[in-house]
Amino acid sequence: MKFLFSVFFFIVLISFLSATIINVPADQPTIQAGINVAVDSDTVLVQPGTYIENINYNGKNITVASLFLTIQDTIYISQTIIDGNQDSSVVTFESEEDSTAILTGFIITNGNSTSQTYQGGGIYCYDSSNPSLDNLIITGNSANYGGGICCNLYSSPSLENVTISDNYADYTGGGICCISYSSPSLVHVTITGNSSADWGGGIECYHYSNPSLVNVTITGNSAANRGGGIRCEESSPNLVNVTITDNSADVSGGGIYCEYSSPSLENVTISGNTSFAGGGLYCCFFSSPDLENVTIANNSASIAGGGIYCYYYNNLSLVNVTITGNSAGDEGGGICCLHNSSLNLINCVMWNDTPQEVYFADELEPNTITISYSDIQGGEAGIVTNNNGTVNWLEGNIDEDPLFIGTGEHPYSLLENSPCIDAGNPDPIYYDPEDPSNPGYALYPAMGTIINDMGAYGGPNTIGWPVVGLDDNVIVYTPEVFLQQNYPNPFNPQTTISFQLSENGEANLSIYNIKGQLVKELVNKVLSSGEHSAIWNGKDENEKKVSSGIYFYKLNVNGKTEAVRKCLLLK
Repeated sequence: MKFLFSVFFFIVLISFLSATIINVPADQPTIQAGINVAVDSDTVLVQPGTYIENINYNGKNITVASLFLTIQDTIYISQTIIDGNQDSSVVTFESEEDSTAILTGFIITNGNSTSQTYQGGGIYCYDSSNPSLDNLIITGNSANYGGGICCNLYSSPSLENVTISDNYADYTGGGICCISYSSPSLVHVTITGNSSADWGGGIECYHYSNPSLVNVTITGNSAANRGGGIRCEESSPNLVNVTITDNSADVSGGGIYCEYSSPSLENVTISGNTSFAGGGLYCCFFSSPDLENVTIANNSASIAGGGIYCYYYNNLSLVNVTITGNSAGDEGGGICCLHNSSLNLINCVMWNDTPQEVYFADELEPNTITISYSDIQGGEAGIVTNNNGTVNWLEGNIDEDPLFIGTGEHPYSLLENSPCIDAGNPDPIYYDPEDPSNPGYALYPAMGTIINDMGAYGGPNTIGWPVVGLDDNVIVYTPEVFLQQNYPNPFNPQTTISFQLSENGEANLSIYNIKGQLVKELVNKVLSSGEHSAIWNGKDENEKKVSSGIYFYKLNVNGKTEAVRKCLLLK
């Protein structure tokens, strides 16, 4: 986080020093007046105070900032307020502004677009507008679509260090609404206390809108219909390091609702969410979410699917997922399936869900579940099929108390004597000791010879890996090899990876995704001793750009894995 902020501040500072500064109110009486006289690359610098106005960037790629920009004291965020006076959207981008159109250091409040554009009470991005929104508090706004923010028609702003709270949508997207190919990037964002009269209390993703969420918290949001935390329709967002807690939906999908959607969830916690059906996750109509290292715990549904509810031709992949402590009033405390849904579980734990771990409805078309190397309470006999489906009970499954730690920040990590440790799939792609940047957490790809554990969390960190975060420039090494942290990290569009060999050898430096799949081979040849480096441009072997997220780079020397590090690509 510190690295991201430092890069952003450096870029903004360079622009700030080389462009015209328009002071408000010294040079111009209002923010909009400052925007009107500005040209691209200028900065409208706003003194503390409350400014009752509705501003429009009008296609200008400029910076509008509080004194937070220059002094870097967060107190200026709360002291500099743009109040929309219930007139319309507080801030509008609708003329193809790009990422150099920057808004930073404000409270955005009291916007109301329920009778104008109907979209974006706080901030409205429309028609290929992609601004940078940084260090903002967006609160107390309302709209039909997107009480806090609405992104419509190929608009994909980047949000960093933003809080979106207590906004309201008459229709959909209490916090954020993404419509029609709009895919914003959210990093270090909190979405809390927002509500919708219909869909998507926290976030609405509709019509091929695929936002990227990294280090995001979605909590305490509500929807009167579907998707208390997130609602997806014809959209497939990418979630990495996301927490979805204590959200509610009156009908379905307390945490997440998916319809014709295939989101990707990596290192995600879904807990304490409530709904009529699908307390944690609701999937319907050909949805195929991909869950890896996900915890689904303590969610509840009034009728069915406390953890997960699947209805009508869905195909779910669950790898290293823990489903525990969920409850339903009638059917499927852990998972409930209805009408031709298919699930594949590998290295998972399902424990202490009531009234059943897995339940197939006795009506409509049959369902299928395939389970391997997983800990399922009650075993195969505990899966209630009602003679309406197939259970493919493969090798490696057990029925033993997983022995969760039960307390602390990660209560569902495993005690040292847990039967789930080293009990996962022994195939090499699943070799996976604990992630060095998060002790006790299991992530891909292989970094040693310890077999993967079951569940979202591995056991205690006992193998001596150094604790390394994405922001740390710590060198991982063996006596023969030094592999440095890539720089910059996070990166976009390219990053440099440096390493050092103590003697001549055949070196292979390759990029892997979080599934352990090869993405790109950067180096594969005999190298002399000394320092070497390679550049990764964020593309795969076919020169196609890869999506945002966590990747690993592994250095093999003479056929032996010497070191592995991870990097973060942000777009």
